[in-house]
Amino acid sequence: MQGSSFRRKLVNIRRVFISGAHSFIRNAWLSTAATVVMSITLFSILLTIFASMTSTNTIKSFEDKIDVSIFFKADVSKSQIDKLSTALRNNPELGVKEVTYISEEDAKASFEAQNKDDIKTLQAIAQTDYLPASIRVKTLETSKLQEVVKVTRQEKYKAIVDKDSYKDDAKRTAVNRLGSIAKFLRNAGLIASVIFGAISILVILNTIRMTIFNRKDEIEIMQLIGASKWYIRGPFLVEAGIYGLIAGVFAVSVFYLLVLAQAPKLSEFVEEVQPTVHDFKSMIFILVPATIVVGIIIGSFSSYLAIRKHLKIKVTK
Repeated sequence: MQGSSFRRKLVNIRRVFISGAHSFIRNAWLSTAATVVMSITLFSILLTIFASMTSTNTIKSFEDKIDVSIFFKADVSKSQIDKLSTALRNNPELGVKEVTYISEEDAKASFEAQNKDDIKTLQAIAQTDYLPASIRVKTLETSKLQEVVKVTRQEKYKAIVDKDSYKDDAKRTAVNRLGSIAKFLRNAGLIASVIFGAISILVILNTIRMTIFNRKDEIEIMQLIGASKWYIRGPFLVEAGIYGLIAGVFAVSVFYLLVLAQAPKLSEFVEEVQPTVHDFKSMIFILVPATIVVGIIIGSFSSYLAIRKHLKIKVTK
């Protein structure tokens, strides 16, 4: 008996899925409209994630390049410089990530390399016996660079420190602006995704509503012969799930073929696009099923709302 009951359930499930697929095909134009709108929704979500990851990588890249140089006087020994470097590293409030020592010889070689095409500058530097030794300090948070400079400007270091390269508003202002742009892009993407998501729900809801009205007589007959609520409602959920399945596959395919294929061209302007592309390609086996699942959830939820509002079933099973 248990085996027979299990087989009967499998047959019912199969019939529900077949009925849902047939309904999807019968309402071809409505199904296409609902699938397209949901595809746009899922594509918007993917694009928002891509833009957010790219902007985050860009900001991180800029922050990694922000540092402050501390220049020392001519008679300062390496041991004195090391002592200051150690004091900066060991100060937990500064959050120092890296301290790089640049000797006088390295400073001169670097300056000559940067100005190799400027003959007058090279002639002038050739007559100069001194370019100061320095340390380049990077912190975990760019806001802490100001604290580093405050330490090096203390009275006890005036005998060895000549000057520093800290500017209160140059690069940090650029990073803050990038952060504002990134926040705007994320918010705009989220708003677009919510709008298209709401449109998807409305389109699918109305599609299922029309399907319910078209199958009104069939539904009444199923109720009269004692069909269960699940058996009557199931095909509509399956139909909406098919919208999400196809939309998910389509959205991911378009995203990978359109956005990721064109990303190398974008990397000429924004270098950090390429790492984001690499991350997306490495996540393809997670991203594809996740997008499809989101599509199915949106479709099923929309169908549930339509069923709850428009499908009144009076059965005891």
